Amino acid sequence: MSLMRDNGLVYVARGFAQQQPFLTAIARIATGLPPQVLSVNPTLGNDWNGEPAVYFQIILSDNSVPRSELLAFTKQISQSIVQQLRPLEDWGLLPYFDFLTQSDAARMGHQPTLA
Repeated sequence: MSLMRDNGLVYVARGFAQQQPFLTAIARIATGLPPQVLSVNPTLGNDWNGEPAVYFQIILSDNSVPRSELLAFTKQISQSIVQQLRPLEDWGLLPYFDFLTQSDAARMGHQPTLA
């Protein structure tokens, strides 16, 4: 989506302009993730370079994935979300992922939103 300003067009990422359909798509995807994934919490913003971004905080149940398999599991979850949502291609947002265990999230005061 583009808006006119004094100095020309300003690009607004579709994910910002159409937040409700974007969040609905994430909620739909979250329901199909493995049961170890307790919640998917997206936050819209800009990254360190000023680019439109979506930050996913993914909360996993405690001790649900052996430590030796954790990297592969989180990579699988990230790839699944990116393949289904296509955040950059369809929504104009760079995806970033942060994984926490349920107990770590509770200690930090995070509440699950989309599961």
